[in-house]
Amino acid sequence: MKNFNFLMLYFALSFAIAGCEKSIEDPTTEAPVDNRETFEDDPFKNLVKDSILYYTKVFSLWESSMPPEDLNDILIQDTLRGYTKYYETGQDVLSWLMSLTPIDPTTGNPIDRFSFLDRQGAVSSEIQEAVATSYGMYLIYLQTNPAVNNAELYVRMVDAGSPADGVGIQRGSRIISINGNSEIDYVTQEASDFEFLNNALSASSMNIVFLDENNQEVTASIRSSIYTYDPILAVEVFDLGTKKAGYLAFSSFVSITNTNGSYTQMYRDFEDIFSTFASSGISDLIIDLRYNGGGLVETAEYLADEICPSSANGQLMFTYDINDLLESEGFLTDPEYFGPVSFRKSGSLNLSQVYFLVTNETASASELLINVLEPYMDVLLVGAYGSNSAKENTYGKPIGFFAIPIVSDDIELYPTSFQMFNSEGYGDYFGGLVPDIHTYEDFLKDFGDPEEGLIAEALYHIQNNKFYNAATAKSAIASIDKLNAAKVVAVKSIGKNQGAKGMFKFNKDQIKLK
Repeated sequence: MKNFNFLMLYFALSFAIAGCEKSIEDPTTEAPVDNRETFEDDPFKNLVKDSILYYTKVFSLWESSMPPEDLNDILIQDTLRGYTKYYETGQDVLSWLMSLTPIDPTTGNPIDRFSFLDRQGAVSSEIQEAVATSYGMYLIYLQTNPAVNNAELYVRMVDAGSPADGVGIQRGSRIISINGNSEIDYVTQEASDFEFLNNALSASSMNIVFLDENNQEVTASIRSSIYTYDPILAVEVFDLGTKKAGYLAFSSFVSITNTNGSYTQMYRDFEDIFSTFASSGISDLIIDLRYNGGGLVETAEYLADEICPSSANGQLMFTYDINDLLESEGFLTDPEYFGPVSFRKSGSLNLSQVYFLVTNETASASELLINVLEPYMDVLLVGAYGSNSAKENTYGKPIGFFAIPIVSDDIELYPTSFQMFNSEGYGDYFGGLVPDIHTYEDFLKDFGDPEEGLIAEALYHIQNNKFYNAATAKSAIASIDKLNAAKVVAVKSIGKNQGAKGMFKFNKDQIKLK
């Protein structure tokens, strides 16, 4: 009989049992650590560290790579402390455990680059309630003058409803100065490892000067604050003469149901959008996931049911893989947890082809949606060139997590706990999904603009049944984005909640799954 409460509570109870009888060998002989110094002075930190080892060992997809070798030994407190005392923080313990996982052949690094700690419930709020705390703008450096070996700071996305949105900042806005400092160009900021920019975007408020859509300077003061954002970035129906194409861009797979079972605004918005697509008689569909880092599995299932052809109804959508302990408890066959999921066709669309616009930030639930549709319809991926015209795959995250409150409600542990496979058994895309065509993203054109690079590529294929070739692909920034890829990524991620990049599956009763 499976019992998550048992797995969750046994750890707490074991600390109340005195007089453990089993003799414990030195754990460092099983997993080498730096044992020159120990950290045991803070009882709260000790409990956090021990909890991280316990729950990661129990729930990790790669638990067999982690100590102790005998799973039963983790029920003995001295065993846990024998490992964790050599690490100063809970994050240090988690990083060590992640380093023990098998090597990913696509990167040459440990395969678990995903597990993380979330404090103050930021991830749960963002995914379940579409609530975030930030300025709500995400930045990128663009070299818009190829004759100048430098780049200026631009906005690539703004959360609708955010503080940045409230003062008129939008995609394509150029940032002139922050807190009176106009030396925010790439070369200047790189020299100080972007310290000023990082500090400014982490502060509670800022004064900012930017160029609006009319190229006029606007001065504004904004505060980093809690806001409810709208994940829908744009919805369009493109009339292409003999065809009509629906277009939907959204930034996150936020929840479609509340904790009480009622539907959220996200659900109602999706229902309206797909109803509009159906009544407009679209023949093709473009889903823009270029910055969508994932979200709830439930939402991905809902969208797959809306997009799939009628012939997929009742067919297998995906299966899970979990560790041996969880499988032995029966979770792999229970539909409430990790049983196989089948399509339940909804809506009146009956498409045979769908286009997805993707970048290397397209991750997790976004990739799941793409992967589960592949066996049942023609799925075409339009990808983006990165810096130096490097072809980018999607992020490569076919896994998800349990969200486990540890020690207090302010700390949640997300150990990588399950992997998902489509009906053809494919799910090992840790190197990302490979686009059918790459083109240049136009950061100066908004979502839904038919002249934007990725959108234009999809529309061209719909009309001509072929893509542009590499020699003729056009975009406003083609051949001028020459920044080093690693540096661009580092700047682009500033201010964005990276913890939300994942697959979340919040169970109705006890445990949250991501």
